Amino acid sequence: MVTHDDYPGLARVADALSTPIASGEYNYGIVPFRHLIEARSIDIVMIDLVRVGGITQWMKVAGMAEAFNLPVVSHVIPEVHVHLVSAIPNGLTVEYMPRTLRLWQETPAMEDGLLVVPKKPGLGLEFDQDVIERYQVG
Repeated sequence: MVTHDDYPGLARVADALSTPIASGEYNYGIVPFRHLIEARSIDIVMIDLVRVGGITQWMKVAGMAEAFNLPVVSHVIPEVHVHLVSAIPNGLTVEYMPRTLRLWQETPAMEDGLLVVPKKPGLGLEFDQDVIERYQVG
């Protein structure tokens, strides 16, 4: 048995498999990523924008992954992650889980199975006020 924070043990599991191991989506902050990456416990670094602590922390982890020649993938929130994954040299894929897309007036377009980075300023997102009001509490 290997626990989630047994980084050398996880590395042995990863070495024993031919399937690349992607992990990190449930890590909070950047420190667990350092341990995973330094121990070579994973082959693909999966970063969750919310759990890691925002865009700046996300980019720090992506930089760590790049230093170890590891690709980065995202975890949920494709409307924001499309920007982050496309902004790094080791970006591999954007996980497409459209759970929050209804919150926005317009979201990144999908062309030939690929998300297109919006050309609008910032993240190119604007809340759909009708949807926000429908779910507003109090």
